[in-house]
Amino acid sequence: MENSGIDVAAATKNLITLYGKMEVEEQVNFYDSWADDYEQHISVMGYQAPRFGVETVDSVYLGDRENALVLDVPCGTGLVADGLQKLGFKNFHGIDGSERMLKIAESKGLYQSLTRWILTSDEPLPIEPGSYDLVIVVGGLAQQHLPWDILPEMLRVTKPGGFICFTLRAEETDHRRKLLASIQELVNTGLWEKVVERNVENWQKKVVNTGVTEQYHGGIVAVYKKK
Repeated sequence: MENSGIDVAAATKNLITLYGKMEVEEQVNFYDSWADDYEQHISVMGYQAPRFGVETVDSVYLGDRENALVLDVPCGTGLVADGLQKLGFKNFHGIDGSERMLKIAESKGLYQSLTRWILTSDEPLPIEPGSYDLVIVVGGLAQQHLPWDILPEMLRVTKPGGFICFTLRAEETDHRRKLLASIQELVNTGLWEKVVERNVENWQKKVVNTGVTEQYHGGIVAVYKKK
C-alpha cells in the first residue's frame, strides 16, 4: 500500500507549514522538529527535486568527479549527496541551519565537513573564495527559505570554471521574480553563463488543507558555470 506506515495527516500538516510565513528562528525550529520524519513526509508529495538536481548535474559535469569538492547547501538530511555519491562524487561539504538535519546527514557518512550556518543576505559564508568545483542548492531557494539575493555568495565560493546548480518551484511569486532578475544580472555582468535549464512538470504534488492532491507543481533545474 502506498505510503504505508506514514502518518499522512502529520505529513500534510508539515508540508503546509513548510511554505507558510516563518521567521528564521521559527523555520530552524520547524526543521529541527521535522527532521526525523522529513524523508518519509516529502515522499508523500512525491518531491523529486534532489533526483532532478542530481540527474542534471550528471548530464553536464564532465570533469574529475572523484576529486571534485562539492558544497551542498542547505544539505538537509543528505539526499543530494547520496545521489551524487552514486555518480562518482566523493567529497562533500554540507551547510544547513538545522542541527537535527545535520545530525541525520552526518549519520550517512557522506560528508567530510558539516556546518550549522544560517544563510542571510548580510553575512558571508565562512568559506574562502573559489573553494568548490560544484555548488548545489536544492530546495533552498523556495519561498521563505534562502533569500533571493544569495546567489552572488554561492558564486563567490565557486572556483572559476566551476558549476552552480539550483532548483526552484515554477510558480509566480515576488521572491521568484527577484531571484530570476538576480540570475540574469549575473549573466549580464559576465560573472557566469547558463549551461542548461530544465523544466520539469511533475516536480511535486500540490498540498491543500485536506491532503495531498494528484495535481503537480512544475519545477526548474538550472546549471550555471562561473567565468
